[in-house]
Formats: sequence, C-alpha cells, structure tokens
Amino acid sequence: MNNRFKNLIIIILIAILIFTIIIRENQRVKTLLAITEKEVQREEVRLETYRQFTENYNELQDSYAELYQEYIKHVEYVWQTFICRGYSSDDQLEGTNNIVATNFILDYENVCNLRIIATDPKVIPLYSIVEIKGLGAYISLDTGGAIKGNKIDILFDTKEEALEFGRQILEVRVIE
Repeated sequence: MNNRFKNLIIIILIAILIFTIIIRENQRVKTLLAITEKEVQREEVRLETYRQFTENYNELQDSYAELYQEYIKHVEYVWQTFICRGYSSDDQLEGTNNIVATNFILDYENVCNLRIIATDPKVIPLYSIVEIKGLGAYISLDTGGAIKGNKIDILFDTKEEALEFGRQILEVRVIE
C-alpha cells in the first residue's frame, strides 16, 4: 500500500509538472504570436508606404520624361568629363547591399525603374538629376568611399551588367 501511495504521489507530481510546462509553453507561444503579429503589421505598413512611393515615383517619372524632352530643348547645360563605372547593389566584395546612401531600399521584385548613380556629393549633390551623354537621365541617390571628384558609379541590376559596362569616360551634365 505504501508503494502504491508513493507511486500515486509521483504520478500526480509528474502530471502537475507536465501541466505547468504546458501552461508556460502556451503562454510563451501566445507572446511570440503577439510579437510576430506586431512585426507583420509594421512590415505591411512599410510595404504599403513603399508601394505608394513607387507608384507615385513611376507616375512622376513618366511625366518627367515628357517634360524633360521639352525642357532640354530650351536650356544649355555645361557638359563635364567623368569617369563612369558600373556597380550592382548585391556585390558583397564591393561592400554594397540593397540600401543606397539615401536609405532607399532596392527591392527588385517591386522596384520602380529608378536609374540611380553614386556621386561625390561635393561635386554632384544627392538627389540631383543628371544626364549622361548617350545613356540618358539618372538621379544621384548613392555615394561611395572611392567616389571622389569627377567619378560616377552607375547602378545596374546585376553584377554581370556592371562588369560588362566596365569603366568609361563619359560626358555628364547636371540638369537639376
């Protein structure tokens, strides 16, 4: 009888322990779910803001292209010689990632057709619109440690495209 009583107490203690573990684990799962839900909501807000920015930018870019063609006919800008080279945002050896100096995140699945260059802000300020002769209009949204003076890095979608572009001496003028 004594052994039965001891066994019963041990079984009850084990059951209480298991029940306590289950309750605590359940509380931990609920806490993790709440944290995850908050993060998902934050990400949804960020993605919606990014989508709106992209949508608005694409509309502006379309209207800008038309206005730019008319505007350029009436204005003369000074062409300057720059050393231009290609780079991509996903080249870890070059120290790049998908975020440019102006904190714009390059999301190629949902990206607008931004034509981005990296410049020395002392020569071409950030957010400037420039024309590269033979290539078209670009916006300066990035900088780089090796970009000093009359140097420009042109952002390409892939490292292969950047390598294919290589290094060229081109004429550049600041539009705005």
